[in-house]
Amino acid sequence: MKKHIPIISVIVFAFIFNLYKLSIGFNFDYDQQVPAIAAYDFFINHKISLIGQELSFQGFFLGPLHNIIQFIPYGICNLKPDCVPYFFAFTGLITIAALYYVINKIFDRKTAVIASSIYAFSFQTVSYEMGVNSNYFLFLSSLGLLFCLYKYLKNNDKYSIIGAFITGLATVNFNPLFLFSGIAYALALITRKNRKLLVFALAAFAFLINYLPLAIFNFRHQNLLIQGLESFSKQNSGSMNYLHRLFFAVAYVQIPFLTNYLFQHTNIIYLLLTVALIASSVLFSFRHKDKSISNKLTHFLFIWIAVVPLGLAFYKGHIPDYYYEQSILPFIIIISLALRKSPILFLFFIPIFLTVNIISASNFNTSYNYKLKKDVVNFIIGDAGDKPFNVYYDMPPGLNSGYGYLFKVSGKEPQEGAPRLYLLEFQNPWKFHSGKYYSSFPKKMVNINVIGFVHIISVK
Repeated sequence: MKKHIPIISVIVFAFIFNLYKLSIGFNFDYDQQVPAIAAYDFFINHKISLIGQELSFQGFFLGPLHNIIQFIPYGICNLKPDCVPYFFAFTGLITIAALYYVINKIFDRKTAVIASSIYAFSFQTVSYEMGVNSNYFLFLSSLGLLFCLYKYLKNNDKYSIIGAFITGLATVNFNPLFLFSGIAYALALITRKNRKLLVFALAAFAFLINYLPLAIFNFRHQNLLIQGLESFSKQNSGSMNYLHRLFFAVAYVQIPFLTNYLFQHTNIIYLLLTVALIASSVLFSFRHKDKSISNKLTHFLFIWIAVVPLGLAFYKGHIPDYYYEQSILPFIIIISLALRKSPILFLFFIPIFLTVNIISASNFNTSYNYKLKKDVVNFIIGDAGDKPFNVYYDMPPGLNSGYGYLFKVSGKEPQEGAPRLYLLEFQNPWKFHSGKYYSSFPKKMVNINVIGFVHIISVK
C-alpha cells in the first residue's frame, strides 16, 4: 500500500485542482451542443446517427463514438448538460491512474509519478476537460496505443491488432489527424525482428473497420464524404516549400504549444526552458545504448513527436495548435525521464511548473459559460410564464449557440410570431446602450434585465 501513496496523493490533489473552477469553465457552445442533440435524439426520438460532428473542413465528419460516450452524463442528468463537465473530470482521474500504471509498467515508478503529476497539474489539462470536445480523448487513445506497442514488443502479437483498432477508433471518432500517430505506431511495429504478415494484415483490418459507419453513411448520401475528400485533395495539391512549412509547424506551433502546456505562457524564457528539457531528454536517451524495450520505446516517443509536424508540412491550410494534442503523451514521458535522471533539473523545474499552473487556476475566470446560459434560459421561461414567447439571440457569432437546446430540454421552446419577444445581447454593462431598443419599439413595453454580461431585453 505504501508504494501507492504518491499516486493516490496525486489523484486526490488532482481531484481538488480539477473541480476548483470546473463549474464556471464549462461552456455550452456549438461543439458541446452537437452531442447534446445526439443524446436527445437517442433517448427521446430513439434515433442514432452513423456520423458525429462536421469538421471545420466542409464535408468531413467525425464518427459517432464521441456523441455516444456522452449519452452517459446526459442520461444521468435527464438530458441536461449539468453532469457533462463532471463526467469529463472523472474520466480525467481515470486517465491519471491509467497513465501511472502504463508508465510504471514500461519504465519505473518514479517516472510514472512525475508523468502523472505533470498531466494532473497542468492547467491546460483542466481546460481540455472544461472544453468538452472530441480531442480530449486523444490522450487516453495515445496511452492505449503506447501500452499495446509495449506488449507487442514483448512478443504478444494480438496487441498490435488492438493498438491498430485504437488508432482507427481515435482517427475516425476523435480527430482525423490522429492518423499521424498511427503512422508512428506502424513504423514502430516493423522494428520487431519476428514480424508476421498475417498479424499486420489483421492490424490493417482492425484499423479500417472503424470507417464502416462513415462508409455506410457515404453510400446512403450519394458519396458526400468522398466528394469532401476530393475537394480537400484539390486544395492541398500543388507545390509548396515543405521545409518552410516544417520549420513553421515546429518553431511557431509545436514548441509554443508544448511550452504553453507546461507553463501557461509562451514567452522566451519558458520557450527556452522547454527546448532545454527536450534537449536533455534527447541527451539522456541516446546516451544509453542498451536494447531494452523501454529504451526502444523512448526512441519511438521522439519519432511520435516528430511525425506530427512532418505530416502537417504537407498541409496547405491553417495549422491550429490543437492538432498537436496527440503529441502531449510522448512529450510528457520524455521530459519525465529527463527529470527522473537529473535531480538538479527536477528541483529547478517542479517549483516553476506548480507555481505557474496554480496561479493560472486561481486567476482563471470567464464572463460567459453554461451556468450563465442556463440562468438566462430559466429567467426567460419564468418571466414568460404560461404565455408563448420568442427569443432572438442578438449576440456575436459563437456566443449565441446552445440556447436552442436548453430551451428544448426545458420543455418550452421559442415560437416565431409570439406576442412576447426577448432579445439577448452580450455586452459589457458599461458599454451597453439601451436607447436603441426603446426607439425600435416605441409602442411596446420594454424591460431590460442583466445577468452577468448578458442583457435580456423583453418586449411586450
